[in-house]
Amino acid sequence: MDRPGDDTQTTRSPSSSRISRRHFLGASAGAATALGMANGIEASIVPARKAPVVLHQEAVTLEVWGFNAERLNFAENAANLPAFTDKHPNVTVNFREYPFAQMHDRLLAALASGQGAPDMAEVEIARFSQFLKGDRVPFVPLTERIGAEIDNIYKPAASDPWSWDGEIYGLGNELNAVVLTYRQDLLDELGVETPFETWDQVIAAGKQIVANGETKTFAVHDIAFGDWFQMAQVAGTSLFDAEGNYQGDQPLSVEAMQFLYDLVYVHGVAGIAPADAQNDWFGPAYWAAFKAEQFTMLWGPPWHIGRLQIDVPEQSGLWAAQGMPSGLGESRPTANFGGTGQCITEQSQYADICYDLIAAGNLSVEGALFDFNQRTVYPAYIPAYELPELQEPSEYFSGAVIGELYASVAPDLPPFNQSPYFNDAVQAMVRLVITPVMTDREEPEPALRALGEEIAQIAG
Repeated sequence: MDRPGDDTQTTRSPSSSRISRRHFLGASAGAATALGMANGIEASIVPARKAPVVLHQEAVTLEVWGFNAERLNFAENAANLPAFTDKHPNVTVNFREYPFAQMHDRLLAALASGQGAPDMAEVEIARFSQFLKGDRVPFVPLTERIGAEIDNIYKPAASDPWSWDGEIYGLGNELNAVVLTYRQDLLDELGVETPFETWDQVIAAGKQIVANGETKTFAVHDIAFGDWFQMAQVAGTSLFDAEGNYQGDQPLSVEAMQFLYDLVYVHGVAGIAPADAQNDWFGPAYWAAFKAEQFTMLWGPPWHIGRLQIDVPEQSGLWAAQGMPSGLGESRPTANFGGTGQCITEQSQYADICYDLIAAGNLSVEGALFDFNQRTVYPAYIPAYELPELQEPSEYFSGAVIGELYASVAPDLPPFNQSPYFNDAVQAMVRLVITPVMTDREEPEPALRALGEEIAQIAG
């Protein structure tokens, strides 16, 4: 899931919010940070800003590395919140932005060598696994620092992806809960009752839709693993178990892969998502297909579904949203897909100050509200759902109160099971499973078993 880039580096300084949006799921430039988006999109490199504002004459400076402009805006805002500045008026924070792959590779090299690492870094959900392969995890444990606040976060989104061997090493702020959306206007014309209770009802509605022409329901990817990853969680499983062992070839996993195959080749209600090597998740051709009404249904987290109102604005008011239907495996009403966490490196001399910066953003209503206004990020911090901004109806999604929808499914988020070989598995899965099944029509079970064999070889 690397995004190739150059060696450009940008030094950033704390700034206030510049963007205010209260529509459902706005365009998230942070989407390029999300798990499963191996689409070649690299984080934008913004022009250098003015020198950091020194909050006090004493020279205490934190170095923070990241790879996405909006994510670093979120961190910069936290550095300006009273929750942080009241405790640390003497702290300067330097924010440095690198391309996705370069930042993670540079961080990995610095931590392996024992020198040159920042105090904090933004670590993407899959790339975190690469830091688990050594004799120790090179980040500062956060579990004791988090303390009772653990009850105020949705753990599968906020802490599980950056946890290993019973310890939390990072926090994320995004509730990347998966929901189902569809063209309500088309279903109304066909007399289809919604919301859907079962996948069988979705498929039956899809057959009515495709009977009217070339329109399909879902765009299923054949060079990206994210569709399977989401459906596997809905079915009740995941790529690894709680101990980090591969379990992708167990029956529920096979059922999820077969479900995707059947949507396209058995039921005929879905098509293969437009994609290329540089845009394997949702590039321009993908959204052009939705604009042309070639696809009329979609599942995904906020950073995916939210692109509809940016890339297909003319369909505002025609879409509706709900939790995931039943009828696939254990039928969870949602899944967890994507995220970036803030981690403190073991080389930092200011771990306590760094944690206060993390907490100001990730464990505060003010921090949550900033990123909601900036990117329409629905937060993993539970108290934020009392904010009136999160309770406003969405014009794009037919007046639905999306904050209520997320609050209703979030308690059922499946746990995220990390592994030292998660990123290896993500890279190999497209080659061994997704493309062979969805393009070459191979059987899911042997393909998933072959993936397990390759992971076993990598693990030694």
